[in-house]
Amino acid sequence: MPTSRPLFRKIACALMGVALFLVAGGHLALLQTVAWTTMVHDFSRTGSLTEAVSKTFDGEHLCPMCKKIAAARAAEEKAPASVKAEKKSEVFLAQTSSSLPFPVSSPMVFKPAPFVVMPERVDAPPVPVPRALVS
Repeated sequence: MPTSRPLFRKIACALMGVALFLVAGGHLALLQTVAWTTMVHDFSRTGSLTEAVSKTFDGEHLCPMCKKIAAARAAEEKAPASVKAEKKSEVFLAQTSSSLPFPVSSPMVFKPAPFVVMPERVDAPPVPVPRALVS
């Protein structure tokens, strides 16, 4: 089982990356890029490349795919990013005439530490103090 964890982690990271890409609107940017590339290709059949690029980005010659992408972006902007609650917050807040008693606070009292007899050191430290050799 330990060998599947790195694979699981890689799959989870990949899925998180895809989710972030989709939440940020990357799918619409990718579709818009495909639409522009197709438009440049189609317009360059009848004219020069310069004319094709100017027709693609002037905003007057929109393809059906560009119109759908613009509609999807407009719908995405209208939709709220978060869900709003319909109930008022006063319902969830405690009222001042609550029947619950306040908690009783008491000071914290610690027991005294047990007395432990420690033997005194009878040997004096060595003179001179030994040093570690660094190699």
